[in-house]
Amino acid sequence: MTLKVFKLIAALPCLRTASRETQIAKKYGFLTYPQFLDNFYVRYVRFKDVNFRKVFLRHLLKNRDQVEYVVYPDYQYDMSYLLESFNVNWIFPLHRKKEFNFVLKHDFTWVGFPHRNIRFPKSLWGDYTLREYLDFCENHGLRKWYLGFWLESNPHILLRFNGLDTTLPEYYSGKCGKIWLTWNTSVKPRRPMKTIEIFEVNVRNFKKALENLKRTLTFKCLKP
Repeated sequence: MTLKVFKLIAALPCLRTASRETQIAKKYGFLTYPQFLDNFYVRYVRFKDVNFRKVFLRHLLKNRDQVEYVVYPDYQYDMSYLLESFNVNWIFPLHRKKEFNFVLKHDFTWVGFPHRNIRFPKSLWGDYTLREYLDFCENHGLRKWYLGFWLESNPHILLRFNGLDTTLPEYYSGKCGKIWLTWNTSVKPRRPMKTIEIFEVNVRNFKKALENLKRTLTFKCLKP
């Protein structure tokens, strides 16, 4: 029999090295700050009213010996000099088809597919479909990253990707105060729990859900 090996890199965005959230994410094998630096998270979650480029560079320089994966700054084509200055895995966030040339010109290995392109294909946010994205990456041997995964209604889409980042565990614990059990299923705790306790349960359950996806693929790829 033959077995297709599936490896999915998963990251949980964060911006504090010593936070309990970061420690929990690492405990369960997820990439997080500073190994994973999400430019969108830097820009809109923690630093809404400051010079984004300056803050992004500060984080990059501060953690240059620890950073492994970095989401390239959206639409900042004049910052391509960073690609040679930092030996990391750069993920280019693809928004328009015209950016295909930028990706190829600068030899990106990873190309990010923003979640909102699923919600609003061929709209203000992007002018390409998932199929066009997959074809582009597969035709040029590029690795695929799902940026801001939130498609709980169809988690098997992740089997088409090599990496993802998501705030699902954090959202359900912090915003909803709920335990995330699996895709599209969450409940309120039966006993009083701290937010950080709920977060750890959610991270653990999310890891199990991803592992179940991998097992599903394994079963589908077994051949006599």
